Amino acid sequence: MKRFLCVLFVACAIAALGFAQDFRFSGYMNYGLGLEATSNDNANYDARLRVAGVDSEQGGGRFRLNGSYSNEGKTAGADLRLQLQGTGTNWDSTHNLGLAYAYGWIKPVDFLTIKAGLVSDSTFETGGAILRDDAGGGAGAGLFIKLTPIEGLDIGVGAYPRSSDGGNNNNKIEDIATWGEWYKVKYTLGVAYTMPEVFKVSASFRSANDAGISSRNNGRVVGEVRLLMVKDLTAILELDVANIYSLAKKGDEFDATGTIGIFETFAYKMDDLSFGLNAAQYFSNGNNHDDMGLRLNPWVSYSLNEGKIVPRLDGVFFLGGDRHTTGGDAYKYDRRSDVVPTYNSDQWVLNVRPSVKINIDSRTSFEIGDVLYYRNPASGDGFVYNIFYVDLVVRF
Repeated sequence: MKRFLCVLFVACAIAALGFAQDFRFSGYMNYGLGLEATSNDNANYDARLRVAGVDSEQGGGRFRLNGSYSNEGKTAGADLRLQLQGTGTNWDSTHNLGLAYAYGWIKPVDFLTIKAGLVSDSTFETGGAILRDDAGGGAGAGLFIKLTPIEGLDIGVGAYPRSSDGGNNNNKIEDIATWGEWYKVKYTLGVAYTMPEVFKVSASFRSANDAGISSRNNGRVVGEVRLLMVKDLTAILELDVANIYSLAKKGDEFDATGTIGIFETFAYKMDDLSFGLNAAQYFSNGNNHDDMGLRLNPWVSYSLNEGKIVPRLDGVFFLGGDRHTTGGDAYKYDRRSDVVPTYNSDQWVLNVRPSVKINIDSRTSFEIGDVLYYRNPASGDGFVYNIFYVDLVVRF
């Protein structure tokens, strides 16, 4: 199977290179500084300055270079994303240079697309604010085939000996050669239907995988319903059912450790005023996971000076949740994944985040903000954690 996939990838790449006439580059850089302080007596610091990128949701920041090219008829091409990814939160953070994706593609007929290589495809990704399902139904080192038999309907199947997290995360080059046996490969099936200006519905299944990201090692189903009929309204409902099947235990895993997540994303824009509510409910069959996790994230923003200055206020209350650490006492402080479920109602987190985004131009922006956490652990006293940050995003 590996030989077949390698031959197919080479064929796609040769076809793309041989007919390429439209070669393009784009890029992205996100780095910032955060001043951290905490009242936690167990912390090993009083205050510290760390490097982090808010928009990239990573400690240490990120630099990204995208490349794409295709022939004049748009029937063959190739895409890649090279990333320098920070992995820590201190000044001496290590950085991994790797690929988010690198694949060739061919489109022999209008309704058929074939991708091979380190594939990324967004067709079956969901669009909510919290789930961040960037693995989609087409991510990994392998083969992806998409059919569009009628307008609006997409059907995708994939086989990935090496699993990955798709285009938003980094894959170390040295890890890509770690292949699984055929029966341990991640297989995917996705179906999506879009009625323009009315709705989109999608669902994707991913089988268990034993060669890749640990969170992808068990079977998973993800679905979405998205309303498109109201201008300036975002309304999305997502479902995530995970740990359906375990390769390690060679059988049903859902009754023992299965999880169900339900996610709602609502946002509305009225002239310069925007507001919304992101919510989630988490259920788990794991040991000592008796309680439902409930997350509420209301937010509001206002655009000033023709969108050049945008103040925003976020709040998060997570019952049965905890703060998201990236190592030691360090926190992620992006708006979507800064807290994680614990399925224990004795634990909860309250997070308030005022910020101001300054758009220098369409490609460059600063964000200045302050993240204030109060964490109530299951045992012991609660404590406050605060991050004042300045962040820079540059696109080219």
